[in-house]
Amino acid sequence: MATGELQSPTLEKATQVSTYHCICSQLILATTTSLSSLTKRAGDHSLILPLPPSPTESHYAALKGTAFDSTPTVIRREDGFEKRYIHRCTRCDIVVGYQLDKSQWVESEGGSGRREDVIYLLRGGLMDTAEMEKGKDMEREIGLVQAKG
Repeated sequence: MATGELQSPTLEKATQVSTYHCICSQLILATTTSLSSLTKRAGDHSLILPLPPSPTESHYAALKGTAFDSTPTVIRREDGFEKRYIHRCTRCDIVVGYQLDKSQWVESEGGSGRREDVIYLLRGGLMDTAEMEKGKDMEREIGLVQAKG
C-alpha cells in the first residue's frame, strides 16, 4: 500500500441495519433486528424492542425522530394500571410507541421514571424503508389500523 492511501476497515461480520419510518415518512428507527422477529406484548400486541446502551454483537437499535412525553400517561388495563411515557413522531405527532415507568417492575424497588432499556412499538405506526419507497398507500393502511384499534 502506498503512503497516504487509506485502508478500509474490515468488518468481521457484516450486519444488516434496517430502517423504519413513521407513516408520514419521518425516520424513526434504525436496528439490526427485524421487527417481524420481535416478541409481541400480550394485550396491545405492541412489539417489544430492547434498547441496548451500546451496540452488541447481536443487536443494535436507535430511536430517531421521536420525542417522548415527560409526564407519564396512566392506562387502565384489565389487570390494573400502568404508567406509560408516550413516544411521538416529531414531524406529525402520531404515537409510535411507549416506554413503561420503572415503578412497573419489581426490581426497580420503588424507583420511578422512564425505563430506558426497552420500547414498545405500536402496530401499524411504522413502515420499513422499502415499503415507503414503493409508495405504499398509507391512507388505506391508516384506515385499516383505525378500524382494528
